[in-house]
Amino acid sequence: MRIWTLAIVGALAVAISVPASAAKKKAVPSRSTVNSYEECESKALALGMPHGQTGHNEYVRECMGQRPRSRVVPN
Repeated sequence: MRIWTLAIVGALAVAISVPASAAKKKAVPSRSTVNSYEECESKALALGMPHGQTGHNEYVRECMGQRPRSRVVPN
């Protein structure tokens, strides 16, 4: 009876520990495509988005690998 109990407990321990050890996250590479803010600025200007134009800041943030901020537009 004790052997069965130990066998069941051991099987449950293995069944729980194997998926937990296999679920380790892999390193995610950076989403940034350029190395500096100035490069993103020059890319935005080359695409025809001067400072102050709609979308300029969002483009630069995405270029640097950051998520664009959402704006709440009042009705």
